[in-house]
Amino acid sequence: MEDLTKKKSIESRDYKERFEFVFTTGGNIICQRYFRINNFNPKSLRSYELTSAVRECAATIDRDLKEKTQVYLETYAPTIFSTKEEMESYISNKANWRHFRLGHGIVVRNDNDTDYAWVGNGQVVALGNKFDNGELSTRSPEENKTTYKFAFKVDGREVCAITWEGNYPKFIKDKIDLSNKWGRNGNVDIDRLSMEQYLLYKMGEGKTDLVYGLIKNICIACSESDNDNYTTEPDEIIKAWNNDSEKFSWRAF
Repeated sequence: MEDLTKKKSIESRDYKERFEFVFTTGGNIICQRYFRINNFNPKSLRSYELTSAVRECAATIDRDLKEKTQVYLETYAPTIFSTKEEMESYISNKANWRHFRLGHGIVVRNDNDTDYAWVGNGQVVALGNKFDNGELSTRSPEENKTTYKFAFKVDGREVCAITWEGNYPKFIKDKIDLSNKWGRNGNVDIDRLSMEQYLLYKMGEGKTDLVYGLIKNICIACSESDNDNYTTEPDEIIKAWNNDSEKFSWRAF
């Protein structure tokens, strides 16, 4: 008689592809994907071409976060007031409204538990929190500097990885989304978005899902049919690594 319990256990077991990338910060996984590589060439695992592809993946993520930081600063762009009354007095003059557009916040730096923002038509609303923690009126705090890591694994074993230091604003660091799903949503009613949602929308506007490109970089590097296209001599790899500013880790597979 067939063991139905055993069959159910096999059917419910999660299947995972051999290959994966893992993007982490502070030991916490931000993004992880399993994928297959057609025409996989094992020689690629010892090649500089693979490490170069991993480096490009890390550069893509870093570039994306820097671009979002710029959009974040340009969109939020607060004018700093010491009190709520001072801010209300300023915006009571409609001539000052032209300096701002909906989505631009005006933040009050004070000892209260909340910041205030201008939302249009002379209205000032409490945000309910200290939105930027001073990041937009001072240099980004040193504690925002975080080590990021992008690793490529095969069968659960790390083959190569790259780490870099990122000092992005706290809002960016806490809202990393490589899929850029907010910006790819074409049916957003901007007038109904909260300030946080508006920022996420603006940061992802016009961007594509980065995950596909990261996987594609690795697949191309690992599927060369001609072994002569790979740089695998240890001296050549070390020389190439020494010309790179990022920190590599590589394990013989």
